[in-house]
Amino acid sequence: MPGQDTSSFDTVLKTVYGPGIIELLPTKTKVLDIFQEMDAKEWGGRFVEYPAMVGRNQGAGWASELGALPAAQRLRHTPVRIPMRYMYGRIGVSAQVMKASEGAKNSFANAMELEMRQLLKTMQSQRGRTIMHDGRGVMSLINDTSPTGSTTLDIDAPGGVAGATNGGRFINPGDVIAAIAPGTGALRSAGSVRTVQSVATDGTSLVLDAAMSGAAIADNDFIVKAANTAVTDASDTSYQKEAMGLLGLVDDGTNLATLHNVNRTTYPIYQSGRINVNGGLSADVLQRIIDLADERGDGEISDLIMYQSVRRAYLSMTEGDRRYTAGDLSRPDAGTVAAKRGRLTFGGIPITEEKYCPYGTIFAVDRMGMKRFVETPGEWAEESGAVLKQIGTGNSLQDAFEAYYRLWENYHNDYPATCGRLDNVVSTIVVAHVD
Repeated sequence: MPGQDTSSFDTVLKTVYGPGIIELLPTKTKVLDIFQEMDAKEWGGRFVEYPAMVGRNQGAGWASELGALPAAQRLRHTPVRIPMRYMYGRIGVSAQVMKASEGAKNSFANAMELEMRQLLKTMQSQRGRTIMHDGRGVMSLINDTSPTGSTTLDIDAPGGVAGATNGGRFINPGDVIAAIAPGTGALRSAGSVRTVQSVATDGTSLVLDAAMSGAAIADNDFIVKAANTAVTDASDTSYQKEAMGLLGLVDDGTNLATLHNVNRTTYPIYQSGRINVNGGLSADVLQRIIDLADERGDGEISDLIMYQSVRRAYLSMTEGDRRYTAGDLSRPDAGTVAAKRGRLTFGGIPITEEKYCPYGTIFAVDRMGMKRFVETPGEWAEESGAVLKQIGTGNSLQDAFEAYYRLWENYHNDYPATCGRLDNVVSTIVVAHVD
């Protein structure tokens, strides 16, 4: 008869648990710091509105002695209207799990407290992506000539930015998504509203709970988040509901033709400088976008913001100028301060690497005009007298409770011409999913 071993003795052995739940989900949002916070309540009404001077009085010029004077002209103004945007998060727990998770001896964490805390981190991650994009709420594009009939859906263009790499970069299992027609902004069909089951490791496809249905669904349709699986209209999706981010605030009309009621073609002063690099990074192209901001709007660039792969391209660009000898010549160090998440600079301008930044993009930002208008800075709704509200009424009443959190804000750039953007900077992307 064989001796006792851990396999046969397993039912007697105890499980020794660690000290608590290890949180694995990253939530830092670095770019928020560039925006000056404004109180939207001081402005009131449906949106923040103020006049912007968009044209000079051109009634000035040189003349001959006793010649005609320049004709009188006038300054040109146009109203800027910044709508408020509304972000929500919602949780629900049963009374049983609330009771069962009370006290350290019963659970690693209190269920309600854990759900509330982690919801805020999820919202912070969503907000980080939003701050870097253009307010449309586009998560990716359909990259499938036959998008119906299969639970696997091919995608590309993460964040709605053209590119074949990692279309599922910002999409997570559990997301309820929908297809939007690019030309009209309408929901393709209720049959396009599906729940994501998984995202391919290379980010090129999604597995859905059911195949999308609807004859109109097509390649290059926008994928956006939907409120729930019963959605039948685009008004209950995130399309055109998100706060405005840098991809719209620092733009020449390529992504956003009209910024907060100001048409960028009619009023070119609302265009940021933009260079389509379509190649490798160089000191010359960085200086060009800085000079362009100076020429167009007297801009003084305070921040350069880029994705990690572009920052690596910057490091490669400077590699030949660096020396790899530390104090001890027997232990040369080929790295830079970036290895320990230190901040690099270009000509003294700090470089911020941001994981939510579009691939191949560098934002050259002058903070002077960057504003964040806040109506509700973040709160658990409690108008009914309590944060927790019982679910259901009458015969549908449940012994369960829910709560929702709200954040009402939007972002604006008073002086788009003081900023600039480099697009399509070639760099080596390491595919990574943003949770």
